Amino acid sequence: MDNETKTRVFRVLKKVTGREFDHIDLNGDLQSQLTLDSIQIVELFAGLEQEFNIELPLSMMTVRSGNAFFRLLEEELNKR
Repeated sequence: MDNETKTRVFRVLKKVTGREFDHIDLNGDLQSQLTLDSIQIVELFAGLEQEFNIELPLSMMTVRSGNAFFRLLEEELNKR
């Protein structure tokens, strides 16, 4: 994933959580790293959909690893 896309994802994360994220261990568990509650997860997905002007599949909400999440996000971005 390119740096611009990562920057945009981190910007949405900051908007949802109020915290700065400059690094995510892509091999690690996303939920434990981000500590998002269920409402924040929904807000994150809505924010990403708005930021990238795409519709994300609901199945992405259950993805645990950063690598899997970013791979699926790239797939959705490539469909545009």
